[in-house]
Amino acid sequence: MKPDNVLILYDRDEEYAHLMGEYLMGCKSLPWKIAVCTSEDDLMRIGKTPNTILVAAASVFGKQIKSGDFQKIIILDDGGEICDELSVEKYQPAEETLRRILEIYMNDADEDSVTMMSPSGERAKLIGVFSPVRRCYQTTFSVLMGRLLEERGRVLYLSFEFCEGNEELIPCDKAGNLSDLMYFIKSPASVFSMRFKSMVRTIAGLDYIPCAVPGTELTEIPEDEWKQFLMRVSSLEGYSYIILDLSECIRGIFGILRMCDMVYTLTRKDKSAAMKIESYENVLRMYDYSDVKDKSIKCSVPSVSRVPSFTGDDLDGELVSYIRKQMEVL
Repeated sequence: MKPDNVLILYDRDEEYAHLMGEYLMGCKSLPWKIAVCTSEDDLMRIGKTPNTILVAAASVFGKQIKSGDFQKIIILDDGGEICDELSVEKYQPAEETLRRILEIYMNDADEDSVTMMSPSGERAKLIGVFSPVRRCYQTTFSVLMGRLLEERGRVLYLSFEFCEGNEELIPCDKAGNLSDLMYFIKSPASVFSMRFKSMVRTIAGLDYIPCAVPGTELTEIPEDEWKQFLMRVSSLEGYSYIILDLSECIRGIFGILRMCDMVYTLTRKDKSAAMKIESYENVLRMYDYSDVKDKSIKCSVPSVSRVPSFTGDDLDGELVSYIRKQMEVL
């Protein structure tokens, strides 16, 4: 029988070790069993397990650790002198620490060493948000709906916009984005799953993969790869809903809309918007995508004086009430 992969968290700061260890143990589908040590004796005893990765604070890093038989050593940078490509900033949100650990782990892990995520057999609902009409609050509608759906289950938000105009959804660092994740679409499912976990971010409880900047990279991806991507993402354990903030720049947009369980078509209450929607629906009929129209909900988003922040706690107001009303069919 193949031995289990083990991740040991070692830090003499008992409070940090306890809290970080508790967080890691609560995360589903990680490729390791988690062990926490606060003394070197315990570390050396547990560290004899094969396939062991050590995550140790820089302040406890010594010759005995260097000589240990560990598959990989990752340093928690707590202000010491050790800082290299295998280091992780210690004092940051736990999810960021885990994201970086997964990123380092996956850089040279072979396919056989990555534990397959346990499938639950259930698939997340794909909710498409799309409109040929501009300036109709599409991204705002999508993100706020995602946050509201958190009341029902875990939600993932994906932006396919050509140019994302919301700074809150563009991390300041150079971590992986949607285009980078697509690079692994033909990898084994287990590898793709771990790459996904290393790139996912959270904003006010809503998971998301940073959009590609520039979005021109997404326009070259063929339709069949998008379909494979959505099948894989919707099968990831833990998600109940996936919000797709779609753009006509994506190849095979009608095929993607067909995959969705529900489509929200946003519009405005003016003649120009009505003509664009009519033209869009005619194209759907012309190319035998009438089923997309049949499962679409047309939403005339009201004009509002205040748009809630993506990260704020003020989930109220006219726009939020309108979105809640549209969610009743889900």
